[in-house]
Amino acid sequence: MEADKIGINIQKTFPVKAQEKPAVKCGDGATDELTAPIGEKVDLSRAAVKRAKTKFEIRRKTASASADTAKPSETAIASKPLPSSRSITMSEPPKTITMIDGEGRRDAVRSDYRFIGDGYDSSRDIVGMAFKEGRESEPYNFKIQLSHLKEEASAGHLDAYLLIGWGKDGTTSLPDNLKGKSIHPWKLAVGAYDQGYNRLIDDKNTTVENGIKSLKFDALTDSVEFEVDKDALRVKGWKDGDPLYLMPFTAKDYSGEITDDLSAPADKPWKTDGTVSGLMRTDVVSPLQKQRDDDWRDDIIYFVMTDRFNNGDKTNDFGADPSNLNKYHGGDIKGLTEKLDYIKDLGATAIWLTPVMDNQTEFLTTEGYHGYWPTDFYKVDEHLGEIKDFKNFVDKAHEKGMKVILDMPLNHVAWEHPWVKDPSKQDWLHHDGDIKDWNNPWQVEHGSLFGLPDLAQENPEVSKHLIDMSKWWIQNTGVDGLRLDAVKHIPHAFWHQYTTEIKEFAGPDFLIVGEDMHGDTYHVQSYQKDGMQSLFDFPLYFSAADTFARDGSMRSLARKMEETNRLYDNPSLMASLIDNHDMSRFLTQAGPNGKEKLKLALAFMMTINRIPSVYYGTEVGMEGEHDISKPPENRKDMEWNKDPELLSYFKNLTSIRSEHPALSKGEFLEMWQDDQLYAYSRKSPEEEAIVVLNNSYDTASREIPLRAESGLKDGTVMKDLLTGEKVTIAGGKIKVEMGSKQPRVFVPAGE
Repeated sequence: MEADKIGINIQKTFPVKAQEKPAVKCGDGATDELTAPIGEKVDLSRAAVKRAKTKFEIRRKTASASADTAKPSETAIASKPLPSSRSITMSEPPKTITMIDGEGRRDAVRSDYRFIGDGYDSSRDIVGMAFKEGRESEPYNFKIQLSHLKEEASAGHLDAYLLIGWGKDGTTSLPDNLKGKSIHPWKLAVGAYDQGYNRLIDDKNTTVENGIKSLKFDALTDSVEFEVDKDALRVKGWKDGDPLYLMPFTAKDYSGEITDDLSAPADKPWKTDGTVSGLMRTDVVSPLQKQRDDDWRDDIIYFVMTDRFNNGDKTNDFGADPSNLNKYHGGDIKGLTEKLDYIKDLGATAIWLTPVMDNQTEFLTTEGYHGYWPTDFYKVDEHLGEIKDFKNFVDKAHEKGMKVILDMPLNHVAWEHPWVKDPSKQDWLHHDGDIKDWNNPWQVEHGSLFGLPDLAQENPEVSKHLIDMSKWWIQNTGVDGLRLDAVKHIPHAFWHQYTTEIKEFAGPDFLIVGEDMHGDTYHVQSYQKDGMQSLFDFPLYFSAADTFARDGSMRSLARKMEETNRLYDNPSLMASLIDNHDMSRFLTQAGPNGKEKLKLALAFMMTINRIPSVYYGTEVGMEGEHDISKPPENRKDMEWNKDPELLSYFKNLTSIRSEHPALSKGEFLEMWQDDQLYAYSRKSPEEEAIVVLNNSYDTASREIPLRAESGLKDGTVMKDLLTGEKVTIAGGKIKVEMGSKQPRVFVPAGE
């Protein structure tokens, strides 16, 4: 095997049947590829190959044998055409293809592989599509991505078709007299049967000579790639740059029948009458890289634990017991969808929700209501609803101008996950016991959390599965970001690969926000180097909790702000928080005078250079302790309208942040700090705001000098957006009189 290590092909010859898989196996990642008959001449037509019983050459190729084979799969992206080249690429989230109809409506269509698992035919499952128009002198390039292309498929075991249309005329009957029809007229069809037998067919069922410039079945990348001569398109009336309608599908060889089981037609590229219903257009922006508002600094995130928020469907309350905090309570995706107007009215622009994957129902006395015990990464938990409910939720949120961030647990699986008892998957898991030394990085990354089976992301099969699974959720639901759970328990090498591939797949404006619950700024910042443009700012959280909830020094908070702003790659994309599902709620931490402390903490969170992340119920003053030895009181059901006055204050804060770009995008400039008072300026090209926070129980009076960078002049009248009071800049200073635990947010009175 030494030759394999340096990329030299090894050739072996032995008799095989044309329809049998050659019994050549190895453990070095190489792939068997049927390339040519040896010793005698064999007709490579489909019928002849089927009958043939001869010797075939099996060429072993290592991953290093060709630079081309090492390239990552292309991603489903629609991009603006350059003047000299128009291109759109799509990729292969497992077991699905996204079809787009003529109205731009998105339909995620599952193939037969996931539903019927029909063995050999699983190689016929289309999971993605790529197309590139290129320059006028170049052929049109197409690639059909398959879930798993058998090595022998290039010798007659797979029929792949692509119907190509434009305009409104053409035929709808399928080529090669296949049973069924297409939902949209087509003018040319590619029939890819094997390496040596393929053809371009027009709508009169006539072969277009030399229409296909090249065709390749590639078992290494699970794809069929071909090029079509543009003159063949032009003869039929196509003009360069015109959009195409594309309908890919597969068929069973020699039988003239389609491959897919026609059950559940809504989830298939076929209707029950054999109509190809999946339709793609080359001029429609892919849902994977839709035009998002890529400046997340403008956003306010509202975090919901779905099971505890709102019950919109009583039929999925399987065993729900709202009286027991360790059980499912009945909240679901439909209930969350019903409350979208409430969330929007809060001023939130993005919703982060706990994982929706199927979870283990029960372990000891606790159930997986929280979503962090996955048993099936590709299924929505039955207590929450179905995939169609989640897709509808995302669509409705988008209609209301809100983004959706899906929680993604990638560190571990549930005790009942099938991999745990699968002998072939034991190297997918670590077997090193629970974490005992939390200061030992190796234990933190390889040990188990509370006995949960810990995934071995260093295994290439595991990393590929987790990345493909994440792409599947992005492609099928259109979410705008992922919240990555427990990032410190997963090696940096995986995160670098993960963030690189997800950004290539979903676009640079797709938010990846990590959770590293650690108080060391350097520790959190290290994951930014892995490609996470955002993480929750836990170092700042711990400092803010000490300062606001426990009456700590403002100097300490100011030092932490300086440190984090200096060390983070882009502090404005970090997410701030004052509580969440893994800690006691702020009011519980704050104790006496908690409401005034909470108002001050919220004012801080809404005016610093971070993306605010608010836990459900904080806006109405919910309380609850987090103690792993007790039921989770910080995860109680949403208490609607618990404190209307606090709710009104919260809405005012979000409105102030949204209406004043300086507070979301402006430069952060410290102006003053002492043990009781902290003041800073937020300065953007459009405006300047000055924030002053009094953390003492006494009234405070200060004359605070303006920063040298300030554009405010003497005589400028400043208005406090929270109280309406006005002060005038004089002598290069702003003089403030403040009550106990009071925030001030000043802007020029004319604004």
